Amino acid sequence: MKKFSYIDLIATLNIEDAHPGGFELTKKTLRFLPLTSESLVLEVGCGSGKTASYLYENYKCSITTIDINSRMLANARKRFNKKKIPVTLHQANAENLPFKDNSFDIIISESVTSFTNVDKSLLEYVRVLKRGGYFLAIEMTSERPLTLKEESEIKHVYGITKVKTVREWEQNLIKAGFRDYKIIKGNTITNTLTNSTDSLPFQKLPPEGIELLHRFQELLLRFKDVLGYRVFLCRKR
Repeated sequence: MKKFSYIDLIATLNIEDAHPGGFELTKKTLRFLPLTSESLVLEVGCGSGKTASYLYENYKCSITTIDINSRMLANARKRFNKKKIPVTLHQANAENLPFKDNSFDIIISESVTSFTNVDKSLLEYVRVLKRGGYFLAIEMTSERPLTLKEESEIKHVYGITKVKTVREWEQNLIKAGFRDYKIIKGNTITNTLTNSTDSLPFQKLPPEGIELLHRFQELLLRFKDVLGYRVFLCRKR
């Protein structure tokens, strides 16, 4: 039987702003991109579809989204259908994108790439981006190197093998083929699972989901000075 994961927790509760910084940070960081009605945008990990909807409503650009979680895709599809927004959805893995080379002008990833094999995903982003295309990511960071015990504790909750430092992210981005690397913002992670909405459908959670939620809350409290995030903006060489 498949283990109930952090991604399953987010999908079951239909959390819209689970990424660090929330939707206010999303709106601020999108202003750094040269978005127009001609832009071909790929969102990796669409979640509930909130960012994709905002992109279309404000920029009228062409948007393609992927997510690996079927419940996430169902939540997003419901939103797009209700708003009559023409977004293309794919169930796909960031490590193996189902698109041709040089397909997109912009790729957006909000707390998604960290949950993948980062080296593989970044190479895929470079492959499907056009030359000079932009990559914008909001990702978790470690404010100092973690011990093996700490990495194990974090993996037990998030399912992430390694939380990278800012320097490690920079090295990965450059190695993959990105340039003009910039950090727009950084801060500590807050508990978005309880702050993003007033009434969560906790009754939908199985026992292992409730246990995971408690572990998640404890983890953020214990690592409040260790786990942070950054916004990375870079371009394909």
